[in-house]
Amino acid sequence: MSSDHRFISSARLIALLTLGSRVLGVIREYAFSHFFGATPLLSSFTVAFQVPNLARKLFGEGALTSSFIPILTRTREAHGDGEAGKFAGAILTLLSTVLTVLLILTEAGLLITSRFTWGPTLSLTALLMPFMVLICVTAFFGGVLNTINRFAAPAIAPMLLNVIIISATWVGGAWLNLEERAHFTLIASGILVAGALQVALQMVWLKAAGFRVTLNWDWSSPAVRKVMTLMAPMILGLSAVQLNTLADTFIAFFMVEDGRGPAVLRYAQYMSNLPLGIFSTALATAIFPLLSQRAARNDGRGFADAVETGLRAALYIAIPAGIGLILIAKPMVQLLFEHGEFTSSDTTRVSQALSCYCLALWAYSAQQIIVRAFYSQQESKTPVRIGLVSLGLNLVLNVVLVIRYGEMGVALATAVSGSVQAIALGIAFSRRLPGLKWRIVGSTGLRSIVASMLMTIAVVVTRSLLDTSTWAGFLSTVGVGIVTYAIASRALKLEEMKVLLGGRSGQSVRR
Repeated sequence: MSSDHRFISSARLIALLTLGSRVLGVIREYAFSHFFGATPLLSSFTVAFQVPNLARKLFGEGALTSSFIPILTRTREAHGDGEAGKFAGAILTLLSTVLTVLLILTEAGLLITSRFTWGPTLSLTALLMPFMVLICVTAFFGGVLNTINRFAAPAIAPMLLNVIIISATWVGGAWLNLEERAHFTLIASGILVAGALQVALQMVWLKAAGFRVTLNWDWSSPAVRKVMTLMAPMILGLSAVQLNTLADTFIAFFMVEDGRGPAVLRYAQYMSNLPLGIFSTALATAIFPLLSQRAARNDGRGFADAVETGLRAALYIAIPAGIGLILIAKPMVQLLFEHGEFTSSDTTRVSQALSCYCLALWAYSAQQIIVRAFYSQQESKTPVRIGLVSLGLNLVLNVVLVIRYGEMGVALATAVSGSVQAIALGIAFSRRLPGLKWRIVGSTGLRSIVASMLMTIAVVVTRSLLDTSTWAGFLSTVGVGIVTYAIASRALKLEEMKVLLGGRSGQSVRR
């Protein structure tokens, strides 16, 4: 099996496991919608949970993993698993030390703030902060496992979190009948338990794989210094992305009058992230070790082939996914969430925001491949510069659009700035890697659009004939869309479907 097919096979495994996690995520959001609807307190929980997740993106699966995996790959290639384990151990002790200090400082700051003002957002933030350390260590171990081509445990770990959140939500609401604030306290406590279990799972899996992470304090080694050098601009760039997300949340929180903005965006973001998490992130996760390996071997042609394969697969999935979600947004939200405390007005608001996010699904998917291609070559400055420009654009658009369109304006601003960012990254990368066959990538994108338009016609016709407010009508409409896209793909000779499903094609990797 070629490396390109091996990475596609790994992506299928990650996607399958992530699908299980996302199904659990839908059940989680279903539980939230039933017990909380889109209340201001859910907005407070959403804001509070973003704080440890910010650290996860910066220090866990974000900057650290992106700078760490290429160096770990090079160390294994040059010196074997023993030296690689020592290097990983030094990074782990450094990560744990920095995060522990950050945790203490944050909790101290929240304690001081409590003397002047206190509320559900601050109290939930204080309770959830230790999760920052747990989830970042989980992400670190996941990065090590991905490097040695063990993808199952990192993909399974989020299932634990979802199962415990779902359990806490239903126990607190259906059995204990807790008041809303106490209910969220129970959920936050469950999240901490899940974080500890996630760390334990990664450690067990790593031991079973025979790779030993040897803890040490050798922070002055060349490999560690190299990671720190690469991390600095990556943190700056990812800070732009995460500050972007926080800005979206806070702008919606303060500028949408009823305080429900972050709760509405929460549901919309999750639904738009379903195809991203299941397919696009799986592709990007699986391709990163392959790109790092080919960059370490100076295999320019193989590197370009892998990037091309990843981009074509990402566009083939993301284009119809975005269009399809826009077509079925309202009935999907209605069927999944409109019960209990979730109202028809919430359905309208969530579906509108979801449609705006989906406009740029193709861009979010392409970004993940291109950014990892930059990072695997140990180039982080270009994504940082482009990310900062995107941040500025998003902030301006947020303020302009939220006044007229509410949280839907926030989602639209994110989609526009994300599309601009993807295009800018593509242009910058084409200058860095002129051997990449953009004509082939563009051909896949164009034919995917044509197939998606045929799918749109079929879905619109089916929707007019069936009652999509029922599960039978809704699932039939979705099924017609999927089948139409598959038939159109075959007619347009889109080989990506065959490759993604595990078939062989002489043109599957390069045409």
